[in-house]
Amino acid sequence: MYRIKIEERNNGEKRYIPQKGYLHISGGWIKRQEIRWDNLFCGSFSSESLALEKIEEYKKLVEKRKGEEVKSTTYKMID
Repeated sequence: MYRIKIEERNNGEKRYIPQKGYLHISGGWIKRQEIRWDNLFCGSFSSESLALEKIEEYKKLVEKRKGEEVKSTTYKMID
């Protein structure tokens, strides 16, 4: 889940911050669910299109890392 946080400054300038959301579950007997948002990058961008590009770059990076994860491990015994 992704979103763009838009901050409007007093001087009229807008800054766009790409964010990723994740579900956070807490509690003991009674579970509470909330969505927490993290900024994908330090800083902000001057246009919404740049922020969208950064989200797409992040998605590609996550997919690449997922492809590099170990799927299974086997061992070959040597006498």
